[in-house]
Amino acid sequence: MLRGVLRLTGMGFRAAAFSLVMLMCAFQAKAGVKPDAPASASAVALNAGVLADVDPGNDYVVAPPELIVDCEAKLRALGVVFKPAELPVKAGNAKRPTCGAPQAVVFQRGPTKIRYNSAPIVSCGMALGLARFEQVLNEEATRYLGQPVARVEQGGTYNCRKMARFDLVSEHAYANAIDIRSVTLKNGRKLSVLQSFGKLDGEPKRPEARFWRSVANRLYDEGTFSVVITPFFDALHKDHIHLDQARYRVDGSRR
Repeated sequence: MLRGVLRLTGMGFRAAAFSLVMLMCAFQAKAGVKPDAPASASAVALNAGVLADVDPGNDYVVAPPELIVDCEAKLRALGVVFKPAELPVKAGNAKRPTCGAPQAVVFQRGPTKIRYNSAPIVSCGMALGLARFEQVLNEEATRYLGQPVARVEQGGTYNCRKMARFDLVSEHAYANAIDIRSVTLKNGRKLSVLQSFGKLDGEPKRPEARFWRSVANRLYDEGTFSVVITPFFDALHKDHIHLDQARYRVDGSRR
């Protein structure tokens, strides 16, 4: 049921649904309620060609991501160049939340050889998502703009903190998220989310806006990431697109 609610269109409905899930997560955590033991969602999703967590039984679990069997081998098979990273999981206390990732990598280069302003330090599951993200990015850039993407500006991955709007740990605390601020095309043209996502109250006319929206829609609809949040979701995301592999799903890619 909650999965269906989170796919509602309309920013008000979507934000309200997300708030409901967050409140229920927080309530269960404080009350000591244990959710049903989840199936191996990561393994099931990867085998089905979907990287997002599609198991509805663990929507209330907010914790470091599970280990993915043979994840580094999967990255190599996709043509990803990376190196292992150490982000040991540390239990939270009154001053900070539980943070870290049991399986982290530095994403040095993906299959399309897109450059990043800073090599992302992410969970291995996020690295798998980034490999597919690059392919979607180039397909849509070529389709709408006639040029592939040469560079991505990311605004951060690992950050031990809670969410800005909710009293819940951010997926950034597990290196399980990334914020995308802009892309630079092969011809040198830079497109930022802030300047080129377009107005939110109508269908976009400019190809730059259609590019961003198509990328975001595909990343959610094709299950590349569990959560895709754009300027449609709230003003906090007016200048970036947030992508993560949470156990719950949120479609913030459309009105």
